[in-house]
Amino acid sequence: MSTIFNKKSVYFGVIWSSYYALGGVDLYDGNYGTIRYWAAVLLNVVVTLGFPLMLFMAMFSFELPLDNLINFNISLTSVSASVKFVIFVIQLKKIVEIEQRVAQLDRRADTHEQRSYKAEMVRKLVMVSTVYKYIYGCCVVTSSVSFLFYKERSLPFPAWFPTDWTTSLTSYIIAVSHQILSIVVQVLQNFVDDLFPPMIFVIIVGQCELLIQRLSSIGYDQSDQRANEWKLIECIRDHQKIFELHDLTMEVISWPLLVQFVVISIDVGTALCALIFYAENMNEKVYFSSFIFALGMQIFPICYFGTMVEYSFGRLHYAVYSSNWVDQSMSYRKSVLIFVERTRRLPKQMAGNFVPIALTTFLANCKAAYSFCTLLADSGSK
Repeated sequence: MSTIFNKKSVYFGVIWSSYYALGGVDLYDGNYGTIRYWAAVLLNVVVTLGFPLMLFMAMFSFELPLDNLINFNISLTSVSASVKFVIFVIQLKKIVEIEQRVAQLDRRADTHEQRSYKAEMVRKLVMVSTVYKYIYGCCVVTSSVSFLFYKERSLPFPAWFPTDWTTSLTSYIIAVSHQILSIVVQVLQNFVDDLFPPMIFVIIVGQCELLIQRLSSIGYDQSDQRANEWKLIECIRDHQKIFELHDLTMEVISWPLLVQFVVISIDVGTALCALIFYAENMNEKVYFSSFIFALGMQIFPICYFGTMVEYSFGRLHYAVYSSNWVDQSMSYRKSVLIFVERTRRLPKQMAGNFVPIALTTFLANCKAAYSFCTLLADSGSK
């Protein structure tokens, strides 16, 4: 059993279950003497490494432009899924540390109001994960069964395969089985890698809101001034812990998100071009429409919650003044002034130290996708 896999995770149970199923936990642990480790190695060699390689080996080798666009689209998506998965697996220990820091902050929720808000935050996390499950489940279905509607023998995705599957039924069954396995595994990789950033941002927003409640309530009960000074000090420590939690989170998600932003703008542009100019039957139109929607949903939640994180940290500045600081001691008021200056510094939220994680980036991605679509259309018309 893994040393880091946490079956009793309060927030990230679905995350750990997914990494465990994908072999990521076993690869991180590196228990070379176990069957699970070598099964994880085999699965990731066949899928994480093998599937993108097979797609790239057939790049732009098809007669139909639509097949070339599908191959290019899936190749890029597959490579990005593999790259993000590897980056996350390397940093699984940091996800454990993130959980530990969140648990420390959770223990500070000591009133009925704060516990109720924390329960609401858990419900929001369940809702986010449920939405992602349905979206990625639809992706598996639309990607895995589309080839069944073609009259001629075909694969789910146009790709190279080492045997001639067009004439051999056995080779065809092996090729189809490999692609369906690869689709399921890579969709699950995308699911877990894309779910973690919005989930942890929801948690950070929740911890900021809980801190706002604690700050704004200081001085309104029957506590003496010395007790209120201690409450303020504890809130200052909480603020530092939330900032450190955010910094640790950015270490984990920064580069995967940069890969995601760049790849999705290209993928959406390619899929949009295929949908408008090359898709002829309803099956192809449904596939590309659902593909574009799924890609958009990969980045919209993280951009939205990234904006919410910045907004929540900004509210801390005003929460300090919402406390009854006027009636407190000189020491308390001096600490308030220092703390207010600290809350003016907002966390740095950049994907790869280059792209802001905010709703403005989602709009920029849409514009970049449209530009790439027009570029492909112009190239195809010449």
